[in-house]
Amino acid sequence: MKSKVMLTGAVLAGCALAVVGVLSVASTFKAATVSEIQAAMAGSDCAAKLLMQANRGAIEIRRRDLVGLKKRCQPIDQQAKAF
Repeated sequence: MKSKVMLTGAVLAGCALAVVGVLSVASTFKAATVSEIQAAMAGSDCAAKLLMQANRGAIEIRRRDLVGLKKRCQPIDQQAKAF
């Protein structure tokens, strides 16, 4: 009986962790807010150009895109400072 209770508790805990994981992954695929896009553009000409191109092409900008954009544009912005 005690092992069944522990097994049930473990299964419920596992399900709860799975739900939290799915919700956090799902939020990265939501559309980025205006303030998130403006924050990504702040101080980065590379990010500003890429986001403007996405806007012109009517491409939905997602939160996940902004994370990749920061990684992609950081070295480009560093190189631009050399000139």
